[in-house]
Amino acid sequence: MFDLDVATALALVEGYGAVAVFAVFALEGALVGKVLPARTLFVTAVVAVGVEAIAVLPVFAAAVIGATVGQSVVFVAVRRFDVDPASLPLVPIGEGGLDGATRWFDRWGLPAVAASNAVPGTRGWLAVPTANASSVSAPRFAAASLVGSAAYVGALLAVGVAVALGIGGAADLLGPELAAAL
Repeated sequence: MFDLDVATALALVEGYGAVAVFAVFALEGALVGKVLPARTLFVTAVVAVGVEAIAVLPVFAAAVIGATVGQSVVFVAVRRFDVDPASLPLVPIGEGGLDGATRWFDRWGLPAVAASNAVPGTRGWLAVPTANASSVSAPRFAAASLVGSAAYVGALLAVGVAVALGIGGAADLLGPELAAAL
């Protein structure tokens, strides 16, 4: 929908910090499509704040909690209000995708929710069949979503740290004059 380049992502992070990361991951978790590329924003946020644990922790927490909140909203909307997200034009899930997600959940249960959240492209898809076809409670669904989202964001964190260290290492190799220009 929107093109997000690194400069825009950096501006969002500088202006709004972890709140921007939370909002984008919540929208992604709520299956609202790719309004803004969450991965790009997250890696940019890690590069912007640095690789120290105390600086990265709020960004990590915002992403994991945002994704979990977004998926929990879908779960509750389907379960309590009989919302059909697949009928909305913003949600990129067709009936075939829902059938496949239902088979995953029928076979593996809640571990499938966690596993699907750790894999790009399938994140959040099990919220609908889990809400429709099971007796899983919202807190148990949220816990499984949280575990998978933490694994996914942890992998993104490793990428962000590698990029941040790579930029720093490249700056060191270029010398002080060129490093200052970066």
